[in-house]
Amino acid sequence: MLNQKKLFVGIHKDVYDYISSLGDLADKKVLDIPCGDGRASSVFEEQNATVFPLDIFPQENKYSKIDAKFGDMNEILPIESNSMDIVICQEGIEHISDQTKLLEEFNRVLKIGGTLIITTPSLSNMRSKFSIFFTESDLAKRSPPSIIDSVWHVSDRDERIYYGHLFLLTVNKLHTILGLAGFNIVYRKLTRVSKSSLVITILFYPLIILTNLVAYYSYRSKNTHIEYSERKKVLWEKFKLNVSLTTLLSKHTFWVSKKTRDKQDILKTLRKYSDKMSKDIKQDRGVE
Repeated sequence: MLNQKKLFVGIHKDVYDYISSLGDLADKKVLDIPCGDGRASSVFEEQNATVFPLDIFPQENKYSKIDAKFGDMNEILPIESNSMDIVICQEGIEHISDQTKLLEEFNRVLKIGGTLIITTPSLSNMRSKFSIFFTESDLAKRSPPSIIDSVWHVSDRDERIYYGHLFLLTVNKLHTILGLAGFNIVYRKLTRVSKSSLVITILFYPLIILTNLVAYYSYRSKNTHIEYSERKKVLWEKFKLNVSLTTLLSKHTFWVSKKTRDKQDILKTLRKYSDKMSKDIKQDRGVE
């Protein structure tokens, strides 16, 4: 058993608590990428899961009993399609430029109904929103991303670049690209609360609700190629996400999603939207 007090602090504590709550995982296969020092992998092992730890620095794994293997989230993962029950990506997606492609890979390796666990620093808490407004940085005391601090490592063996927090996401972007990749969010966890976010939220919460209601009602008349009931549903989800205290207060985004569709089903839906849009554009232009 690992020393919980020493290792499982901050977001690691939230991850530890969640994995532990899953109970016995003896019949489950888990992909842990990036596995880092192996903390999450070690907890899954204690839950009797079969774990596949991958990282671009597999030698950093110290706590998992299983040797980590090389895996780059910018590339096709060395994992069979539809083979995993759980994928955990802890503090990793913010380092990747093509995040849509990464989520498509997670969709490929997961079974239908499989679970995707993602944690990432949040750009959507109120502290970060205010910092971005004034400095375009997630923290007021931090300078905006620059070339001197956005590259954390360049491989000596090849041209591989490991970026820092250059690609941080808002919750709305993550919500959208998860949907485009075939995932439905089933759980959003309130992580460590930013005290400054709490104060700002108390002061501005009525305004937050009002402005998001205006956006919701105004935008329902857009995208008329989509059924009205579907537009309302999607936009209401965005409204609830924007006014959620979990969004406004959490230092980290911690979401659990389920794979509900594979790539062919996703493309079928997107083609339907695209075809309807093209038809509406032709009608507006008087083109038969």
